Amino acid sequence: MKLLLPTKLDRVLAADGELQPLLAKARELRALAGLVQGFLSAELGAEIRVANFKEGKLALLAANPAAASKLRLLAPALTRFLLERRWQVSLVSVRVQPIAARARAPEKKKSVHLSTHALERLRALHERLELSPARDALGRMLRRHGALPRR
Repeated sequence: MKLLLPTKLDRVLAADGELQPLLAKARELRALAGLVQGFLSAELGAEIRVANFKEGKLALLAANPAAASKLRLLAPALTRFLLERRWQVSLVSVRVQPIAARARAPEKKKSVHLSTHALERLRALHERLELSPARDALGRMLRRHGALPRR
């Protein structure tokens, strides 16, 4: 995770004195997130978010149970890493919470190319199957590949 330079919004928020504590906390969490991301592998780092840091307790969110388990194993080393960088971390807690941005990310379309022979065999199978959800699904796939006429 890159540390971002102050944006126009940051400058506007900084002008309001009442928002200074909130802005300071956001900067603190952003800096901590950068260190945590730098400590973890890129793959694991993509599954982790810094949730909070208060009274020496660093709260992290993992996108799934597997990432949480890996992070729990790495927690003592992460604590030492942060202490070496002058962050007074006494405890790292991990919770599983799916990452919203990941949930909203569009799925990558899979591209499958079937040979003419394979399409012929699948078309023959489609004709032999009785009416069922499996036959319907096979029909949709064959239509996408141009092996059955569109309805």
